Amino acid sequence: MIIDIHSHIRRIEGGNTAETKLLADMEKHGIGYRIVSAWDGRSEREGNQYISDLVSRYPGKLGGCAVINPKAYDHKQQTMEALSLPGMMMLELNSLEHGYYPDSCRGVEAVLAVAEERQTPVKVFTGIGSRSMPQQWVGHVKKHPQLPFVFLHMGCFDYGYGCVELAIEYDNIYLETSNQYEVQILKKAVNSVPKEKLIFGSSYPERFTRCSIDVFEMFHLDEEYKQYLYIQNSKRLLNISGEIKIK
Repeated sequence: MIIDIHSHIRRIEGGNTAETKLLADMEKHGIGYRIVSAWDGRSEREGNQYISDLVSRYPGKLGGCAVINPKAYDHKQQTMEALSLPGMMMLELNSLEHGYYPDSCRGVEAVLAVAEERQTPVKVFTGIGSRSMPQQWVGHVKKHPQLPFVFLHMGCFDYGYGCVELAIEYDNIYLETSNQYEVQILKKAVNSVPKEKLIFGSSYPERFTRCSIDVFEMFHLDEEYKQYLYIQNSKRLLNISGEIKIK
């Protein structure tokens, strides 16, 4: 049983087709629980409602992640609405996709304030270009020490080493593993970041779930470390109790 904290669904493929593929991928790769968000579509509000409807049909198997654009004129209202939807367990901010600098976009703080009030972990995109440097989130991390920040993709290739250093320095920074295939960065993370702070994600369907799992085989992790990486850290972050089973 693996918990996948980061995946998407392509609504453009047609709801039933995309959903069937997502669930089949979970069964094929032993994913017992998956957090999913939607990027394609006419609006974030529409996408968040779709995700809520989707995960509500698969309780105990899928959890929702709300996508918010802090540049939207009603970003605070959208955040409150999205996090009130059934099944929403996380919030996702992507400065590359929405075109803003995390340390200067004024709407970010309002969004984070709502997330902190609702005790909702926040995923932030890191890596690739000048709008997604991990260091651009540090001011927010320091301002909200009780709010968990999950740095997606561990900074990718551009900012991986610095991303690892930040996770060591700040208690509320966690590292998500998908789309990070640089061996030396992964080795540094495994050897220096506390085992409680590395969290498995697949970035399905943009990345192959099997590759996201198998990349860790080269490090010969012991069973205790694997339990933290694939299961326990996500359960604690998402406040999931008990055993998760594929239904």
